[in-house]
Amino acid sequence: MTAPGSFTLQVPDSWLDYDLANQDFARQQQELRAVMTTAEQRRTADDALRQARRLLRTARQRGAVSAAGMIARDGDGLVMAFVAVFGVTVPAGADLSLAEIAQQLSRPAGTDGYGDRTVTSVELPEIGAVARITGTEIVPLTDETSAVMIAMHTIIPMPEQPGSYLVVTGMSPNLPLAEAVYDIFDAITGTFRFAAR
Repeated sequence: MTAPGSFTLQVPDSWLDYDLANQDFARQQQELRAVMTTAEQRRTADDALRQARRLLRTARQRGAVSAAGMIARDGDGLVMAFVAVFGVTVPAGADLSLAEIAQQLSRPAGTDGYGDRTVTSVELPEIGAVARITGTEIVPLTDETSAVMIAMHTIIPMPEQPGSYLVVTGMSPNLPLAEAVYDIFDAITGTFRFAAR
């Protein structure tokens, strides 16, 4: 993923860089359906792609500047993961906490045993110490439906631009795989670099 003149972020080769303006999932849908052996598996694949479309639309509406993701078969199910980079600017004179900055992009889950969020500090190569928020969040998929997702937000201050941040957000609906998914999001975020000016 690259935003010209601003940053680069490496995603695995098997991931797809999304076109935020007009992503077409037709090829992915065809490939997934081709390896499914039952009607139920094909319905699951179609549902996963609908979720991916909705996640991408929501990210675009919330100001994503780049996004990438993957949908892959895992035994009888599917594994989905999504990474986007958002630009966030704190209004002059406002003193927002890290959690409030992340809140601009998402909302914590607060039902069915989910909702804990953890704020930590991590070191990114060539960047230094940055804040990270992990937990589960409710992501709206349509006006009527939403889903609980694993989420990781890494908040990176823009150099020489006080109050401006890039937020690398990873999301996945595969709650039982949280530890492995967090490791993937951490590895991807670790490749973040500001582009040379």
